[in-house]
Amino acid sequence: MRKTVTVGFGLAFAASLLLGAGCALTNYELITDGDGNVVNTKGNAYIKQFFQTATAYPDGTDNLIWYVDQKANGDRKLSTVNYFTTGTAEPFKDDLYCSPDWSGCKVATANDPEVGDVDDYDYAVNPSCSGYRSLSLLVSTTRYYGECGKTRASSRSLKMLALASTMTPVQINGATWLRGSLNALNTSLVLNNRNGSACTLPITSEIGVTANFATRRLILDLTNPNNRSLAENAINWSNAHPGVGVEATLRVNGSDFVFHTKLMNNARNWPQLHYY
Repeated sequence: MRKTVTVGFGLAFAASLLLGAGCALTNYELITDGDGNVVNTKGNAYIKQFFQTATAYPDGTDNLIWYVDQKANGDRKLSTVNYFTTGTAEPFKDDLYCSPDWSGCKVATANDPEVGDVDDYDYAVNPSCSGYRSLSLLVSTTRYYGECGKTRASSRSLKMLALASTMTPVQINGATWLRGSLNALNTSLVLNNRNGSACTLPITSEIGVTANFATRRLILDLTNPNNRSLAENAINWSNAHPGVGVEATLRVNGSDFVFHTKLMNNARNWPQLHYY
């Protein structure tokens, strides 16, 4: 099922904000049952993401997926694992079953105490682990889709579904997917340091998007690393205009997606991202 589109690397920064590509989970919401009681997961529970995003390379496809291990007191250990596939193998984990199984190594782990957590983005990373090359964002998020099938509606979900009307249906292996693109005509990215300075980053490339909204699956192809300037410009601007963090507003076809980020210097495309 390897039907991919070519992605400019610079605009992939903006796409990562919108689509959640290449994310390690470092902060998560308290898991409770229907009565509001804290849940002890008794080991890893698989977290359903808003979109599973597969990143295609010549040697195979990366798909960073998340797990949470929550104790009875609410303290959590979060893990990001690469669901790696080759050839024509299905690059997405099946969300229908609540399987906590994973293989290989953990790309990143994060301690997430329910009380006294001083940093939403503290984490440990394994550079030698499969999938490290695709890691671009550190994410703090609420339980948009929950664990193993529990779902919640969100304004971001509704906005994403609204984008479907602007895309063209295509048939892939008998299933209907939607194809479109992000470019300077329909996409803008504004950074605000919440300290009096703002900057509109130029969109200088085009990114193709092929998505299945029904199954929340999307494929990006990063085999053509063009135009790294967008991420570099974002980091350089952030360093020159320090503030309380960066509020990034991504506008696509008139819909705004607002993220609170903290841009890092150790990689051109590693912002720290907080979902609201």
